[in-house]
Amino acid sequence: MFDEKYNVLLIDDDPDILTAYQDLLEQEGYRVLAIANPQTIVQQIPTDWKGVVLCDVMLPRISGLTVLDEIMQSDALIPVIMITGHGDVPMAVNAVKKGATDFLEKPVSPENLLQQVENSLNKRRQYIDQRQWQREKLNQQFIGHSDWINTHRLQLQALADSHLPVFLWGENGTGRFLSAVNLHHLSQRNPHSLVFYECTEHSQHPIINLIEQSKNSTLIIKHLHWLSGTEQNQLTAALHSEANNIRFIAISDFPLVTLIQQYHLSAELYSLFIHTQIELLPLHKHPADIVDIFLHYVHKSCIQLHKSVLEPPKKLLQHLCHQQWIGNVTELISVAELYAIGLLSKPHATTPPTVKLKTDDMNPLNEQIGRYEKQVIEDALIFFQGRINEVANYLDIPRKKLYLRMRKYGIDKREYKF
Repeated sequence: MFDEKYNVLLIDDDPDILTAYQDLLEQEGYRVLAIANPQTIVQQIPTDWKGVVLCDVMLPRISGLTVLDEIMQSDALIPVIMITGHGDVPMAVNAVKKGATDFLEKPVSPENLLQQVENSLNKRRQYIDQRQWQREKLNQQFIGHSDWINTHRLQLQALADSHLPVFLWGENGTGRFLSAVNLHHLSQRNPHSLVFYECTEHSQHPIINLIEQSKNSTLIIKHLHWLSGTEQNQLTAALHSEANNIRFIAISDFPLVTLIQQYHLSAELYSLFIHTQIELLPLHKHPADIVDIFLHYVHKSCIQLHKSVLEPPKKLLQHLCHQQWIGNVTELISVAELYAIGLLSKPHATTPPTVKLKTDDMNPLNEQIGRYEKQVIEDALIFFQGRINEVANYLDIPRKKLYLRMRKYGIDKREYKF
């Protein structure tokens, strides 16, 4: 049974060789799983395994190349060292082309074997540690558990270490700039500069100067469509030049297809982004994350203010989940910070009710009005944390009248004090 405690997977059908290699490796402190039949072993390799595979090319039941293919499909960065007899060298060379780290020719030099294993393990550990660090940072920056936020974190991690240009689009407040910055900070380019430029209709900064400033750096441009056709061509040429070594990230309010259809983007730039465009969804389209984001920033603000961490009541959390959040995540963060310091803006305006013709299944008008009035009072009590004077002032009614309405609907102000 495969276990994470193993850091070497040794595969050979010859029991004498298997024992000899295992003894050699274990004497050096390696934890070795030695097997002769690898038919089901690849499926057992744990995710982010910090190990290396030593595999004979010629196996009786299944080819070593088949094992290699299965490993590469599972995790293409697991180091696999192929072991081959003298006559199998061409096959081993082919294995390296398929993704093997290297191959060793029998009889294997113990010193060479140990050196290869050590080098491969060190690289694998560094890679996995980097991946885990990236995940931790992304989990801290992009709060939530929805399918969309999980996918977005995976997209950013996958793109972080590439040199590919990325196109981030969506509404204000959805996290476009935060995503762009994380693509830079999580990459190996982090020690280099991060250059940000926002284009406007009357931008005066020459693109040539911006390109010069961005060499060996990450360049983030917002509102790319305001660049002229000539400037877009200059930018494209600069990005294709390896001498410039520029990682390019664009931020836009509009999807690529809109910009190209309206002739705001050159075909050359469009082709650069076609496979790396990411839409940042508005908050109301991933409502499962609203409570997570709100609680995270309430707790964060309370800690910064040296206050006891507040636990918002369920009614407030339910209320938040039914808002439209025009300002998206940025607006929700502001509400969380206001809640933490005891101040909250007025309740968000709700969409006016749609006028409908009366049908048999509709409630009487008085009942509909009563339900609406109760909701308005409850919303105000939530946002003003049960402070009757402020609720009455906001609703523009006398305190006595407010109390009568609350009694009518069975509303207890004590439930809203927190």
